[in-house]
Amino acid sequence: MAHTIHRIFINPPIAIARLGGSSAPQDAYCWVTPVNPRSDGNTVIAPWWTFEVLSDGTVDPRMPTSVRLRDGDLIRPVAPFFEIWALVGEPGSPHPQWHEEPLTPALLKKCGTDESALTIQIDAKNRKAARRMVNSDLVYGTFPPVSVRGDDHDVHVVLASSPPGVVIPMIPDGRNIPLGSIQIMRSRKQPRDSGAEWKHAVNVEVIRFRFTPGRGHFYGPPEAARQAGRNHGIAVEKVNAFLDPDAGWFDHRPHQNIVPVDTYDALRVQEDTGASLGVVDDTCEARVTVTLALPGKRQSPRVAHANIFVGPPDFGPDRRPFLSLADELQDRGSGTAERNAALSKPHRELWVLDLFERIYETVSLLNLDQIQSTGALRLTGRRLRAKPIAGDQVLKPHKHAMTKWDALRNNAYKIPSSSGEEPLPLSEQARSRHLSIQDIDALKELIAEHPDRLEKLIRQPFEVERGEDGNVTTMRMPPFMRNSNAYPLTLSTWQYDLLMDWVKSVPTRRRPSRAAGPKLSPEADKRRRRVLARLGRGKQR
Repeated sequence: MAHTIHRIFINPPIAIARLGGSSAPQDAYCWVTPVNPRSDGNTVIAPWWTFEVLSDGTVDPRMPTSVRLRDGDLIRPVAPFFEIWALVGEPGSPHPQWHEEPLTPALLKKCGTDESALTIQIDAKNRKAARRMVNSDLVYGTFPPVSVRGDDHDVHVVLASSPPGVVIPMIPDGRNIPLGSIQIMRSRKQPRDSGAEWKHAVNVEVIRFRFTPGRGHFYGPPEAARQAGRNHGIAVEKVNAFLDPDAGWFDHRPHQNIVPVDTYDALRVQEDTGASLGVVDDTCEARVTVTLALPGKRQSPRVAHANIFVGPPDFGPDRRPFLSLADELQDRGSGTAERNAALSKPHRELWVLDLFERIYETVSLLNLDQIQSTGALRLTGRRLRAKPIAGDQVLKPHKHAMTKWDALRNNAYKIPSSSGEEPLPLSEQARSRHLSIQDIDALKELIAEHPDRLEKLIRQPFEVERGEDGNVTTMRMPPFMRNSNAYPLTLSTWQYDLLMDWVKSVPTRRRPSRAAGPKLSPEADKRRRRVLARLGRGKQR
């Protein structure tokens, strides 16, 4: 039966790569539930089938015996693989009749072509300095993008330079910043015998490529090799201090409309002048374009895209985030309300349980005592309790959140002062409370006794209360964490709606007070409505 490739796509379409100084990339792992759960989390990470890249570009699957995150002091980078897939069907057939197949040399041969008809292009850029200075001359990356043919299985380094034609390039001519590398793997036949344990788990025949990020190095002008950065060590090694100080980043103040404003090394740390030391790094965002040229004059090229975000190492790779990239993407998709409504009662309950388990794993990473004592959260006037919690020892500073004067604290729980037996009483209280409500029956009991407790504690999506900013806020959940605009982090809209719908379904022992929630300032309310409208939400509650 004649068939053709109607479309191609990349799996996954989005991936996060993480910097690391080791030359050995991170082995694959997955989250599993252990027989004996840890005290600080419900999951552990376990090894999974990992590709060893051989000298000829083929991959050899192996199962590691343990999960190793670093080699000595050097962290292993997360270097994601991407597979290329095809939607295949008879020529002229409608979309419902197409089916997915991995793109392999055998499939290309059936369609009258081979791997040389493939081109993979990567366009990687870093816009941090450019965004802070509102100056496109400070963008650095691939000019032009790196292009690799499908039958080329060598490693290609992704080198960053300044844009061509700028008057004073930040990266001088002849120099560059390595942002990583890309390699197209050589396909091999999938084994048919039972000797290969991995044959049902991974496919070595599909055409795939790998992006390996940079090493986590900093770069700057010569002055940066003589001055301390935020970590109070020398900001940049001498070998990397080659950026031009006159390009517009060194000794300049970022524009005030950039939030957060403190994400760069200052020129004189002690004086806190606000002027930039001119330091940049080897993170980037990369856009990958795969093009397949099929034979025939009337055949248009098949094109697919993927996006790569390069960031620092994961602080807690063995903990699941309560707000993931998948959660954010689902919030921006259509039909979210319909999907929420279609969840059965048991599945909704499982989702709530999973959410609170992930919240607990996040809480277990925080030192709330240290954060609270530095004033990371401060009470606004409306959040001061008229009568303090008797016997509670979280005393100073009294205008900081979570003290005995905090109106959001539960009167039933008295926290002791720090001692040798319990040096972090706030952190211990937060962990024990979140640990207890991981049990679905305990969570229902809380709601039965206090029907409006979760609604009072948990922020609505994008909510910013009157008087709050990057420094002044309350302990409303989730506390201490920030969005990229420096305002408090919140659950996504679909998460919040699904959780509150479930809360309303739990039988209560008394009627909730339905006390009015915090009133947003006109500016905050307008901003929240704009964001929700952009996400396709209708009438706001």
